[in-house]
Amino acid sequence: MLHEVPLSRIDEMADASAKAFIGNNDPIGNFMFQNEPDHLVLKKRFFRSLVASCSPKAVRQAISPAMETVSIWFPPGMDHSEDRDVDPFNAQDFADPETIGKMKAVNDAITVLTKYLGQEPQWYLHLVAVRPQFKGQGHSSQLIRPMMARAEREKLPCTLITQSMENVLKYEHWGFKVAKEMSVPDSHEKFYSMRKN
Repeated sequence: MLHEVPLSRIDEMADASAKAFIGNNDPIGNFMFQNEPDHLVLKKRFFRSLVASCSPKAVRQAISPAMETVSIWFPPGMDHSEDRDVDPFNAQDFADPETIGKMKAVNDAITVLTKYLGQEPQWYLHLVAVRPQFKGQGHSSQLIRPMMARAEREKLPCTLITQSMENVLKYEHWGFKVAKEMSVPDSHEKFYSMRKN
C-alpha cells in the first residue's frame, strides 16, 4: 500500500529525497557542485528543492510513512511553470564562479528535453528517490507500477527525464523508450527524455 505524503510533511520528504540523491552519489549533483568547499550543503539544498518547489497539485508518494523511497508525479496538465523556488540560489552562495554556469547547463538540457516529452496530457515522473540502504528491494517498482497502471487506464502516456544509463535500463524494463538524449556541455553527463505510451 502506497503512502500519500501530505503537504504537512513536505520538509520530511525533501530531506528523504536529499539523503537518497546524496547517498547514491548522484552524478549531476557531483558535476554541479564538485569544486565547492560546502558541496554537501549545496547538494542538500538543491535536492531538497526538487521536492519543496513542486506545486501542491503534484502527486507525492512514499513506500511507507518512514519515506524510505519517495516519488513525485505531475498529473496531466501540470508542468514546472507552477514550481515555486522556496530556497533560491544566489551567486554569493558559491565559491566557484563556474557553479552557476554548470547549474544553467543542466537546466538548459532539461528544458530542451522537456519538448521531446510531447504536448498531450501525460503523467510525468518528476523524481524517484531511494535511500541507499533500501536499493535493490523493489521500492521503485512499488511506486512506479501503480501510476503506470493508472495512466494506462486513463489511456495517457507516462514520461520522465533521467540522467544515467543505469536508470535508462531500469525504465526500459518497465516499457519506457528513450525519445531523446542530450549531453550537458563541458561534462560527461547526459540526460534522457523517456516515454511509455
